[in-house]
Amino acid sequence: MSDIWLQNYESCKNYSQEINQKVNELKKLPNGSPQRAKISSTIRTMMTEFNKDVDKLSSDLTSQSRNGAVTTGEANRRRTLVDTIKQSKDEIERTMRESFNAYAPRDRIDPRFASAVETEHTQGLTNEEFAGLRSNLRKNNDEAIEALHAIVKRQKEIGVAMNSEVDRHNEIIDTITDRTGLLDSRVKRQTMLVKTIDRKSSALGLWIIIILLFIAIIVIVAIPFKK
Repeated sequence: MSDIWLQNYESCKNYSQEINQKVNELKKLPNGSPQRAKISSTIRTMMTEFNKDVDKLSSDLTSQSRNGAVTTGEANRRRTLVDTIKQSKDEIERTMRESFNAYAPRDRIDPRFASAVETEHTQGLTNEEFAGLRSNLRKNNDEAIEALHAIVKRQKEIGVAMNSEVDRHNEIIDTITDRTGLLDSRVKRQTMLVKTIDRKSSALGLWIIIILLFIAIIVIVAIPFKK
């Protein structure tokens, strides 16, 4: 269990580094470019998966600590590791907010990273109600992203299945081609054999005619003519 937890931690840490690399790429791209929009969407999807992984890491550590699977000292050390991962997540979200605030117009700021803005729908709400509203909006956005991710994943699976089917048909075609080539070779050999037999048969018939003529000549010579 502990080994699996450490492996999951290393996976989260590496994933965090991958997201940071995407964020750095995003900073270098001009605002409004297709590449920027594509990388921005990728980062949002990666952040959704990253949040789930961090939550699971924290939940597994809590279970380990309660069940006594790790010592108190080791549990504290791992909590520090989880806190480090969470700090990295917060830094990524802060960097994304700064990136969108610096380059995107106010009405195009990503709501996942934008600062809270007072509107007629939020006026009069307490901090707790406002936080709940924003949490619901974020949850709905995450669910939409997950649905899109599931669709993309399904399309990928269909593409892989189609590719496998094409490969199978290509193998069948290759087999048919090989057998056709083998059959063609056999037909050619049989044709050559028939031609050889035909030539031999023609020669044999000719020799029979020659022998019969020779016998006829001998018979004619042997029979005396009457005077």
